[in-house]
Amino acid sequence: MNADLIEVLYFILGGFIISNISLIIFQIVSYHPYSRPLIPLFIQSISVLVCLVIIIELNVEVTDLLYSLRFGLSQGLIGFVTILPFFYVLMLYFLFRASTRSRQLDPLLALLDDE
Repeated sequence: MNADLIEVLYFILGGFIISNISLIIFQIVSYHPYSRPLIPLFIQSISVLVCLVIIIELNVEVTDLLYSLRFGLSQGLIGFVTILPFFYVLMLYFLFRASTRSRQLDPLLALLDDE
């Protein structure tokens, strides 16, 4: 496979691992008597394990699950930092567009002004 494509796949798998681990932590911390987190926790743990195994199979330098977890988390963070400037530009565009837009006339405020 192409090296750039594999690197993008590492970024995607790392982001998936980060998001699943944060969801696992959220479900454990927000436990209450009426929640049933066993099935989501099991599915999220299995998906993290599958991503770690895929990383082990794709990278010959990664030999165990712990190193695969560290490699996946670091690649996910690098992917987030790489995409972050595009989100900043997009956010600035929408903020600029919202600040230059004229306010619509509100009929309820017009009624208050008439009194």
